[in-house]
Amino acid sequence: MREKVSIVKKNKKTVLETVREAVGLLGGMRVFVKPGQRVMLKPNCTGPLSSEDGAVTSNEVLESVIILAKEAGAAQVDIVEGSGAFHLGTMRIFQTLGVDALAKRLDVGLFDANETGFETVRNPAFRMLEEIELSKKVWEYDVIINIPVMKTHPLTEITVAYKNMNGLLSPKDKRRFHDYNMRKAIVDLTTALPPYLTIVDGLTAMEGLGPLEGTPVKMDLIMAGGSPAAVDATAARIMGFSAEKLEYLREAQRAGHGSICEEDIEILGESIREAAYAFKTAEPGKQQYEGISVFELEMPDKCYGCRAVMTIALTRIREAGHLPGFKGMQILMNGDEPGELPPLHEGEHLFCIGNCTRNYYEKNKEKENIHFIMGCAPAGLTTEEAFRDCYGISRPDKHVRGRVD
Repeated sequence: MREKVSIVKKNKKTVLETVREAVGLLGGMRVFVKPGQRVMLKPNCTGPLSSEDGAVTSNEVLESVIILAKEAGAAQVDIVEGSGAFHLGTMRIFQTLGVDALAKRLDVGLFDANETGFETVRNPAFRMLEEIELSKKVWEYDVIINIPVMKTHPLTEITVAYKNMNGLLSPKDKRRFHDYNMRKAIVDLTTALPPYLTIVDGLTAMEGLGPLEGTPVKMDLIMAGGSPAAVDATAARIMGFSAEKLEYLREAQRAGHGSICEEDIEILGESIREAAYAFKTAEPGKQQYEGISVFELEMPDKCYGCRAVMTIALTRIREAGHLPGFKGMQILMNGDEPGELPPLHEGEHLFCIGNCTRNYYEKNKEKENIHFIMGCAPAGLTTEEAFRDCYGISRPDKHVRGRVD
């Protein structure tokens, strides 16, 4: 049987009417939520940004899902999220976004997944990891509803259903996922989780250097589906990507999460063609940062994660007015055979960013002021902090938008 994915344009409807129609095309919320059941909602609240930026789930969509779950007879509805912006904290982000006020008004529970205790999950079906550490809250509910935003991402090319579930990882595993191939790790994450319904907030999406630094795109649509593989494959096609060329979706299909082939997915409501918009990718241009030398080798496979996190880190530093303090810094990424690099002078540092540079670092780590930032790719905040720590230049919070996670 083909998996179903609904696509509904808001047009002149209210957000509630649009979400209701998208879920209704799948049979209605009562197909997924039975009377007396406990329901967990997992929005995207990755940082203290506006839904108008396309970075976080809008409160209107979140409220609509709460209303539908309660109409279906849910005995308990809770919002559970664990932001990767550890320096801010999820509860502070909830307050900034107005999610705490929404939860109070609608009598909904609110939990920081980073603070709920964790359970280690092992599964022989994992394709990359041996174990995953998840919030214990996951196992307290009968139904999980994932409410991601449609965005581009430098590590996975797009982020929709699969990537949004990273918020349920322990803080340790949020960091650890960056040490591995994120595109495979997020597939193991969904394997570890119970099945979930996905309702995509595509009212305002994000293109370019997502998931935080990109440009908002007014898509004015809501998507819904019971298969995250089918939902993300459909979102990819709407965004102008080939689902078959996205590594994490190929891995998801191999893992038995369902087909990503267009002919195996029944589209309800709008067609992909009617909803389509070609998103700019998260691949950053090769920007110049005055006083900083960047050595980027050519990769045999397409990967721009390290360039993206470097761009995010250095752009934040430049916006803070601190770039002159990093004069003479060198950066190596995307390979371990750069040839002879210019000598470092007193007070200057060379940063080897990403796992592809590990061999070069190991051969040269005895030299002074050479550093390795592990990850595939490391988080933007991790990279910025590594730069700042070595140069002793602190970060003003107002210039930080959160982690790339």
